[in-house]
Amino acid sequence: MSLESSRTFESDKILGGVGAILTAIGSFIPFSASVGIVYIIGAILVLIAMRGLAQDFKENAIFTNALNGFIFGIVGVIIGIAAFAAIVAPIFTALTFYRIVFHLLLAFAALIIVLVFLVLSAIFLKRAFELLEAKSGERILRTGGLLLLIGAALIIAFGLGFILLFVAWVLLAVGLFSLKSPAQLTPAQPSTPITPVPSNAPPGTVKYCPFCGAENRLESTFCTHCGRRMT
Repeated sequence: MSLESSRTFESDKILGGVGAILTAIGSFIPFSASVGIVYIIGAILVLIAMRGLAQDFKENAIFTNALNGFIFGIVGVIIGIAAFAAIVAPIFTALTFYRIVFHLLLAFAALIIVLVFLVLSAIFLKRAFELLEAKSGERILRTGGLLLLIGAALIIAFGLGFILLFVAWVLLAVGLFSLKSPAQLTPAQPSTPITPVPSNAPPGTVKYCPFCGAENRLESTFCTHCGRRMT
């Protein structure tokens, strides 16, 4: 069985929530190699979930913005690591005042570039979660997306920025775990009664969905065809 065929809305929720928690851990402690791996795993899980949720809510921009967000974020982290290795580390072995100043200026320029990439990442992720909030009604997703942007902008303030990113991903995890399926969100619209499909089942052993007319067991609460609650 393929991964796509085994995907369900519930699995998307779980993947997204677990991924957001792992990403929260990676955002709060960014300079540990092992925690960095946790962040990458979390980001991958969130992306897989967002792809599925985009299909569930029929809004491809949810996944597109999430993908762009993580790409900018990963590029920013790579630039930061490379800058530290090539620019910051040699400061401690510099022999002259001018070399130290030169490396410090390069380090500051690299920090600004990293900050720009992280803010761009947060902007795209904020858009993705705002779209998901608009489709699902989970308002905490919008709050989490906003905190992502504020936290990314305050990375230069170090502790405060990372704390906000951690809180943002925790809120997003709560929102993802709390998502309701599109079928649950669709209100029952009054309409012309649908003619039940003829059946060979004995009378009194089946009932028909008032929305799509599909045959269901007498004890069924939700329609097996359209998923709506049969009241």
